[in-house]
Amino acid sequence: MNTAIRINIAINKALTRSLTEYLKSLNIRNIFVETGRTSTLNNGTGLFGLRPKTPLAYDPVEIVSIFVHQSLEDDLMAGVFHTLDLKTPGRGTIQSSDITIIKAHPSFQICSQLQIPQQIPASFFTDLRAIACVVQRGEGDAVARVSLKAGASVPVTTYGIGGGVRDKLGLLRITIPPEKEVIDLVMSKYDIDSVMEMFISEAKLDAPGRGIAYIHPIRKGTVNTRISRKRAEQAANMEQMISAIDSIVGGVEWRKTRLEQENTRMRTFLTDLVELILVCSDGFGKKLSKIAMENGASGATICKTRYIYTSEEDYDRNPPRRDISKMIVSPSAVPKITQAIEEAGGFEDEAQALLYSHPVLKAYTYRAKEVKRI
Repeated sequence: MNTAIRINIAINKALTRSLTEYLKSLNIRNIFVETGRTSTLNNGTGLFGLRPKTPLAYDPVEIVSIFVHQSLEDDLMAGVFHTLDLKTPGRGTIQSSDITIIKAHPSFQICSQLQIPQQIPASFFTDLRAIACVVQRGEGDAVARVSLKAGASVPVTTYGIGGGVRDKLGLLRITIPPEKEVIDLVMSKYDIDSVMEMFISEAKLDAPGRGIAYIHPIRKGTVNTRISRKRAEQAANMEQMISAIDSIVGGVEWRKTRLEQENTRMRTFLTDLVELILVCSDGFGKKLSKIAMENGASGATICKTRYIYTSEEDYDRNPPRRDISKMIVSPSAVPKITQAIEEAGGFEDEAQALLYSHPVLKAYTYRAKEVKRI
């Protein structure tokens, strides 16, 4: 096992090419791109000054993930921040997380030596957390709207297919579609618990088969404060003023709201968990996820990602389309799952799997002592 830093950059789709070309110029390999959308409150006016028909507005977004040694974290993040002008609200965000590479196909490499030009230091927040909420397809907007109305930050929604809990519900599974939406939100750690409570209530996660929400740590990064499409009527809009105050005070603690003072229900959360992420060649995700679930994983959400080529040699030996399976498991289950995937050929040339994990601070989902099959 090796420790590394995963850097996630969520940017408007129109900027993806500029970002990947910049990363290629630094000779970074193993670039993965996942497609999704951001949601903002549609508070502007529509045609002829009429109120817009939909409460949310959407923008296509792509989440670019790279894996580097910790020594490269600061300079690389600063380079991306300045190259893409991420200080401007709405252009995108960048965050880093600690991960553990459990096992990988030999083609996967953690970047440890790069020729990165001297960078102007960039200021990143360190008091952040990330929350992910997996819900049924079509219910993501309600969850996204909760975070926007709370003024947390702009959520990113991606899509996948779920498995595990649904398969254990007998005939009840007919009423639960396998298609899932994954809402990811990076925000101040001071209000994260209150927003998670909102997610649980809005998505009805205390009912069987409804989904899961979990919180994981962020090392450092930025947040997207452009939560509304409302046209600015002053010299500076609200998002620009918030960003300016963030820079002055050097953090986001000042944004702490009364959310944390609101009463929350007494819930039993799951702790001492990790998110186990499996990236593999297209078509292998379902098979390898099933093997993982047979060896300790309670469920999985399988999404699509793609591999960005950095050379002709890369193109010949690496398939562009990939599956990415996300599972919440106990750390004690990881060795057995890893061994089972290895025995199934997951790390050989055809599947080309990458298996890594990062800590989960707490999670919530429906739990029952026994679910009877009908």
